[in-house]
Amino acid sequence: MDSVFSSNAAHSVWLYCFLELFVIVAFCIFISDRRRKPGMEPLVNPRATLILKLCYPAPILVWIYTLTILNRVTTVDWLALVFVSLGAFLVIKAKCDLGSKHTWTGYHLPGATRITRGLYGYIKHPMYTGIITVIVAGMMVLIPRLPFWLIMVTSLLNIYNVGFLVAAARRESTQ
Repeated sequence: MDSVFSSNAAHSVWLYCFLELFVIVAFCIFISDRRRKPGMEPLVNPRATLILKLCYPAPILVWIYTLTILNRVTTVDWLALVFVSLGAFLVIKAKCDLGSKHTWTGYHLPGATRITRGLYGYIKHPMYTGIITVIVAGMMVLIPRLPFWLIMVTSLLNIYNVGFLVAAARRESTQ
């Protein structure tokens, strides 16, 4: 009987890790800085944007590392997966709603009209909301499993990331 339960637990961990990794990869593809548009201008200090580009991958890599050491899945983990999926959905849908007007955070297209269709008709900054949702949900998975020092480093990087997003959202609102 124990082997049946341990087998089910192993399948649960495998399924959870697969789903979490799938969502993380999709999220990363959509937040990556791939499209450079002519006329893009910095919205915030370019050094701050560079720091963001250097900081944001580290918590994601720590999160993926956490999935490799996972030996059991809790209810909180499944809840985190729901929030990660919701956040990733917001990011993907918002980026699609922006279409050709999308620029990577920290930049803007002067003269671009404000989008009010799709998610933007309901949430002022759905992409930033989605990213912050993913960050919080990711921390739900990391905190119970990692050493204190790694939690602190990851938290500090995420605090910078969220602070940057909030500052960028405020600047976008005034453009």
